[in-house]
Amino acid sequence: MSLKTRRIFKRLTFNTRFSLWSLVILSIACLSCTATILWFFNHALPSDYMQYAEALEEEHFNAIINSKRNCQSPNLPLETKFIHDHRPVPMPADFCSKAGGSAENWLRVSESRVYLKPKFSGSSCTAEPVVWVDDQSSEFGSARPLRSGDELPSLGFRASFARPHQPPQLRLLRSEASDVVCSRQSRGSPTDSSELGNVIMLGLDSLSRLESLRSLPRASRIMQDRLGAITLQQYNIMGDGTPAALLPILTGVREADMPESRKGFAGARFLDDSLRWIFQDLRDRGFVTLYGEEQSAYGTFQLRFHGFRREPTDFYLRPALLQQERLQTNAICIGDEIASARMLSTVKDLFTLYPDRPKFAFTFFSSLSHENQDLSPMDAELVKFLDWFEAANLSSNTSIILMSDHGQRHGPLRNSMQGKLEESLPLMSIALSRQLMSRKKDAAEMLRTNANRLTTPVDIHRTLLNLSGLRDSTTLAAGGASLTSYSLIDEAVPETRSCSDAGIPTHWCSCLRLKKIQEPSSNELAVRAARFAVNQMNSATEPFRHLCHELQLGNVTEADVSLASEDLARRERHVSWRYVAYNAENSALLAAGYLTLRLVTEPNGGLFEASVQFGLQRSRFGNPLLLLSSTSEASRINRYGSQAHCVTEVAPHLRKFCLCRTGVSDSPS
Repeated sequence: MSLKTRRIFKRLTFNTRFSLWSLVILSIACLSCTATILWFFNHALPSDYMQYAEALEEEHFNAIINSKRNCQSPNLPLETKFIHDHRPVPMPADFCSKAGGSAENWLRVSESRVYLKPKFSGSSCTAEPVVWVDDQSSEFGSARPLRSGDELPSLGFRASFARPHQPPQLRLLRSEASDVVCSRQSRGSPTDSSELGNVIMLGLDSLSRLESLRSLPRASRIMQDRLGAITLQQYNIMGDGTPAALLPILTGVREADMPESRKGFAGARFLDDSLRWIFQDLRDRGFVTLYGEEQSAYGTFQLRFHGFRREPTDFYLRPALLQQERLQTNAICIGDEIASARMLSTVKDLFTLYPDRPKFAFTFFSSLSHENQDLSPMDAELVKFLDWFEAANLSSNTSIILMSDHGQRHGPLRNSMQGKLEESLPLMSIALSRQLMSRKKDAAEMLRTNANRLTTPVDIHRTLLNLSGLRDSTTLAAGGASLTSYSLIDEAVPETRSCSDAGIPTHWCSCLRLKKIQEPSSNELAVRAARFAVNQMNSATEPFRHLCHELQLGNVTEADVSLASEDLARRERHVSWRYVAYNAENSALLAAGYLTLRLVTEPNGGLFEASVQFGLQRSRFGNPLLLLSSTSEASRINRYGSQAHCVTEVAPHLRKFCLCRTGVSDSPS
């Protein structure tokens, strides 16, 4: 220190001198800390990853970053030896008659009238109407006499037979619904009915586009060859499970953007109090609406959500189905017939009863497809329905859609890369009515063009509004963000549309270019990302640690890496301490992308798939910094059985992560 400097320093107060020394010491400490962190990140990254990054830059980085990054649909094979060897066991045609035993169905319903089979026609019967209590329960009303040919007293009813050993039967469709429909429609009537078109949506759980060709070959051929259906090749899911698929279709809002409606969360509301449903728009224009879903005990909008405060449609099948499924001999059969046939018959009755009113029917089937069962019985029922649809000349004024929520989520195929991509690419096949194609000359050609573009459930919402003849808005705002959607019969989806443009989380984006990491269990990047993912699971269950075990990483079985596109990198900019703020103009960014991991956790034996965002950035000192962040909740791809029984009621959204501390009997498979 020079003499001049010492004199200046002596003139300073003690506090000022202390502050200066503290600042010097702190600066030295920070430099040391920075050097330590940089050394840690530099040495924590395994050499094989650094070599892999260099190889990726040489072979693929420039081509990917500098291209237009059009979303190219994965070129997946329809059949492979692996797929062939893991087909479900064929179900015999007489399965239900054998499974039902003596439970013969002794009545049938047609056009809202009940008919007893001839050998029972002289017997005494009673009918108890199903009464809606709330969206979680229903009950039976007072019994009344029932004779063959009588009109039905309600949408659903339980028929009891006086002869011994004949089980009660529950049937659908309301006889006096016209009064209810008319009273509801007093708010709005079809003022320009020539522009309104009927729509039938037939949804199946867990069916990818390719799986529909394997499992529903006859129905698929009828849709394409006889009804002229156009199947979307790049229809991509927007989240995990059925709600993430059906909510955008029926409301135009992603599950991630919807107001809080989940059980166990503060301020949660009923779904019809927080969202505008397409059923409401259609009913206000004079439509008769129907909605039904199999396996109602696990309802899409009731298992994790509070459901509806009011019945959302004119014909709401849930109250009757809750009772019907309690009487079924198994999840697949109602007496001696396939359960799915009952709901298809209800749609037929709706169209027969109201020939002059515009109609919208949405049905969702899961009794066979959810458990990866053989779908040949469902294929047969769909063939019968489509034959009826064609014979009744409904294609003249009715558009029909055969669709699914997502591909298979469990089973041998799901554990492969093809299975992951198929889960993200469900079936969406649309046959336009002749009336619509006459009114919109370019509708079919526009739909055919968009069939090879990246599309989403939000696009289907807008398309449904236009199929029905209703107006819509071009931009749906939710959660403070603007999400552009397209009517697939009116507008061309941009060829350059990316997953980030469409609002598809990276975890579900089928457009990503993947590169497999060899020996992921010994690759430190993959292991660090997997540990990060497990920590996220434990953070979710932390409030219930008294109920759920803490999980540990067991092994990393697969790891794939993909580079992020420029637009995705910009959109994924974050400001919290866990995230790196980077974009395409960040010259220090060496690589940015996503790791898709398959990992095993202990002690629950859970098999998970998780996506982790990573950034590899060059610091001012020339050292690489690795930053990790989660992109979405991990998916469990093996069954958890009763492992999570302790949170089923209090936190059902945590079932896939929770291993209860007591009372576990089922092991994962």
